[in-house]
Amino acid sequence: MEVTIDLDFTPRSPRPDEPYTESTFVRSSSRYTFRSEEIGVALVDLWNFGWEDGPVIDSLGFDLSTERGTSHALRKKEIILNKITPAVRSLRQQGIQIFHCNHPQFLRHYPQWLTSTKEEERAHLADIQEFCEVSMEEKSTAFPEFEWQETWRSRHSDDVFNVSWMNVQGHVYDRIKIPIEVEPQEGDLLIYSREQFDRLLRSRGIRVLFYMGFETDECIINSTYGIRNMHSYGYMTNIVRDCTTTYESAETVKGLWRTKVATEQIEKLWGYSIISSDLVNSFNKNNPGGLEF
Repeated sequence: MEVTIDLDFTPRSPRPDEPYTESTFVRSSSRYTFRSEEIGVALVDLWNFGWEDGPVIDSLGFDLSTERGTSHALRKKEIILNKITPAVRSLRQQGIQIFHCNHPQFLRHYPQWLTSTKEEERAHLADIQEFCEVSMEEKSTAFPEFEWQETWRSRHSDDVFNVSWMNVQGHVYDRIKIPIEVEPQEGDLLIYSREQFDRLLRSRGIRVLFYMGFETDECIINSTYGIRNMHSYGYMTNIVRDCTTTYESAETVKGLWRTKVATEQIEKLWGYSIISSDLVNSFNKNNPGGLEF
């Protein structure tokens, strides 16, 4: 089935009959026609913070067990329940391939893990030991001096992240699950790396990806299965604007400005954006029997 989709972008160049100034850089759309078989949905790092059965460290309580505060956790929960879940349900019905992009320690508990990975990939994953070591020579000759670097970097990390709290809160990651509303279903595939993602995309002829999940400016863009890496392989990497967010600050939370800036960065460098209702309705126009959105 062919599907025609209007994909959004924010221009950085002159528009016809418009003054060339920042106020005219208004989100616009570009029309594409794809085969439905070449489209996939990438769900990135959907975790059950904010759910009743979500991960909580008893000594910290609900609020301090979240990653970036309760407002952030509950905003993500609302997006998963009210935007991602219905969109994925409808797109799955249309035959669109769903990919769950997440950390292998969470994914290996699902039966789809064996159908998504090869034996050698699982063996390699078990053998991986990540480390970073600076040689003694580098330590002694570095400028700025290595000890000075370590001092200010350690202090900065503690100022921003509160290392003592992180050491306790980090134990929630042993308890994280994918929320039941968006758990992998039969036919879904589980993704843990760019190489494995590329292999599965190639084998299925999928070259257009619509990303949903978190965090927009971090994992969505920079994770091994994220937009930057998959764009480098040549895939069209698009973000679904109302199916993503990132953590904000006191200065940005009212307008969700960090999320919006990250979305524009994706539009500028790696692909397009769309809202979930427009994506779903693009398929329903071609298949009137699809779920209404």
